Amino acid sequence: MSKNNLELSRRKILGSVGAVGAAGAAAGLGTSALFSDEESFENNSITAGTLNLTVDARVPDGAINDEWAGAVDFTEYNPGTADGPPGTGVTLGDMKPGDWVLLCYEIEVQDNPACLGLKTENTANDENSVTEPEADTEADLSGSLSNPNTSADTTADIDGEGELAQRLDVTVYDDFDDSVDIGGDLSNAQSALSNELLGGATLQDVWDTFGGGDAIADNVNAFDFYVLLELPTETGNEVQSDSVEWDFVFDAVQSRNTDDDPYGNACEPVWGEGGGGECDCPEENFTPGSTDDDFTNLLSVGPDPDTGFPDIDARIRVDTTAGNANDLTASNFAINETDGGDACGQTIEDVSRETGGAVDIVVVFDDTGSMSGPITDLKNEVNSFTTDLENAGVDARYALVSFKDNAEVDTDFTDASNFQTAVGSLSASGGGDSAEDNVDALAVGTGNAQAQETDFEDPATGGELSDFRSGARRVLIDITDVGAHDETDDRTRFSQSDVEGFLNDGNFSYYAVAPDATGFDVNKRDIADNVDDGEWIEFDSDADLTTVINDITNDLTEEAYVISYTTSCPVEDGTDRTVDVQVDDPDQGLLYEQGSYTAPGS
Repeated sequence: MSKNNLELSRRKILGSVGAVGAAGAAAGLGTSALFSDEESFENNSITAGTLNLTVDARVPDGAINDEWAGAVDFTEYNPGTADGPPGTGVTLGDMKPGDWVLLCYEIEVQDNPACLGLKTENTANDENSVTEPEADTEADLSGSLSNPNTSADTTADIDGEGELAQRLDVTVYDDFDDSVDIGGDLSNAQSALSNELLGGATLQDVWDTFGGGDAIADNVNAFDFYVLLELPTETGNEVQSDSVEWDFVFDAVQSRNTDDDPYGNACEPVWGEGGGGECDCPEENFTPGSTDDDFTNLLSVGPDPDTGFPDIDARIRVDTTAGNANDLTASNFAINETDGGDACGQTIEDVSRETGGAVDIVVVFDDTGSMSGPITDLKNEVNSFTTDLENAGVDARYALVSFKDNAEVDTDFTDASNFQTAVGSLSASGGGDSAEDNVDALAVGTGNAQAQETDFEDPATGGELSDFRSGARRVLIDITDVGAHDETDDRTRFSQSDVEGFLNDGNFSYYAVAPDATGFDVNKRDIADNVDDGEWIEFDSDADLTTVINDITNDLTEEAYVISYTTSCPVEDGTDRTVDVQVDDPDQGLLYEQGSYTAPGS
């Protein structure tokens, strides 16, 4: 951050008006005085109100990791208060993977409530010098050199700009507990923060969102927000020597009589108060327990496909005697919803048992040379699987990710016909050794943002997955004849635990069609065992997958309970909402599941 500019709107002085009543009198010679009277309103005055904006920027004590703090001057990152002339922003150097810092912006509007706006200006994502390891990495990732295994020109700019803005993770909160001793520990910093306003974003995303300016709060005299910046430990050499610069510009415009504002949206904030509605938070219905059970699976949660937000459907499978007999009613279920603050109890309006529902399916397919024998049959069976789903009336979309020594998105989410064409184009070839980059391919298939960045894909084809549909069930089918590398191999960025987290966080149903590869770094059977909804199906080169495919088809078309409610927070604020479901089963007792959806943006 290079500087912290300030813009301030003031209301013009209206002026003052006085009025005096008067009466005249006239006298005629030889006559008496005429009737007269006099009234007055004196000392009339109108004074214009005031509106003054101040912004205090700081890094709380200990809100930077200890290792990094020892390498920078503390005076460089506590800029102080901006009031009038632009303030000086945060200046930090020597950032390395794993470093993080918490920036606090405490905004005060004196005298009159205001709409607050934020704008990013003067952004720069500079490559600067290109070190030898950076050049080699960028050449390898971008494919810009004919032979990425040879030394690169360290004086050349490989791709025209730096990569740091795309690698810096950004999370924004509006609540911070100053009493927590952070002590340079990220987990302590995260425990002190609550009410997440923005997550899963990069610094580039913030620049893109606020490049033209946008409202962040309305009708407030004070508003605080906290920006957690982190360079993930898995970041590679591509960011060496890169730097980023930007200005934060804050605006304050009176809220009263504001039909419009500088951002053209009548001051409907991207985050913060307002946003087109009110949020109630009824007392939570229950305290969530462990979701690790063998009886329930929250298939999907999100806006009702027919009526849309704020009507929410949670689709859950309950594999118990009562659940399979359709004996569960609304009295057996309870729901909480939270957007990062308190858990808010929701009122269930209806519970039904239905087939169908939207499904987004990603097939991760091993097309290395060792698959040359079974690949034709596998392609036919996968395509037959999609045909069966279409015939069953399932609202499905399909995406295809293949892998050798890297992952390739062969087709984004599409219909059955286009998907089948993409599958038919696969051919088995290549692969550097027996284990391949299956782990990264799984990460791409989950939609993980870091995994999908262009750097980590085959530059000849590139591509990335678009967003999963809100409320759609997420299914990932993994087909391979071997185990996989983990992050200890320089061709693989993600670990097995990373992928398991991506699958669980995204509420995926994971089907591993793979051998029991106990001699490899990653055995798919283990992933299936470790995730909340995983199934391992043994595969070898001579196996007939017809039965397997039929089992998956039956699973996707099986009836599930659909719990319907109207969220107590109908604000279209783009927040991620966590949904906890409690099932009170007559035989198994209390069971718990958790999922999430994203509210539409305003």
